[in-house]
Amino acid sequence: MNYFRLLSVLVLQLVLASIGLAQSSVDQTPALTQKRTLDQDVGGLVVAQTMTLAGRAFYDSFASAWNDKDPDGRFSVSISERPTARLGSQVFVDYGHRRLVQMFLPPNRSLIPALGANAAEQVYQAILEYQVAQFFDDPDIGRDEL
Repeated sequence: MNYFRLLSVLVLQLVLASIGLAQSSVDQTPALTQKRTLDQDVGGLVVAQTMTLAGRAFYDSFASAWNDKDPDGRFSVSISERPTARLGSQVFVDYGHRRLVQMFLPPNRSLIPALGANAAEQVYQAILEYQVAQFFDDPDIGRDEL
């Protein structure tokens, strides 16, 4: 009986030691350290994929308002434009793989700077809400279980 206790204690210690070594080796893999440094080096980008003067004016006003909102460069967003002949230009602002803002630009270009600043505020608030939701997200509970 004592032999089995001693054997089980030794096996338990061996398993715990191997788990600790495995965890430290996983944390130090080159791929993870490169990803962390890449996130630190490249951040705060506002990528423009605009094609018209109205889209460029929207991007300029959005980027200047965005620099005021996110001076540390923590978040990267992309602005893309889809010009249409019938409705004018449609602008999309994406963060990661999520579309946060979608709007049509008016033909009067003097109204576009206010729209860009307003969109920057909306996107910044949406990103902060998304970050808070990720912080409190529980993978054990599904969306329908809340």
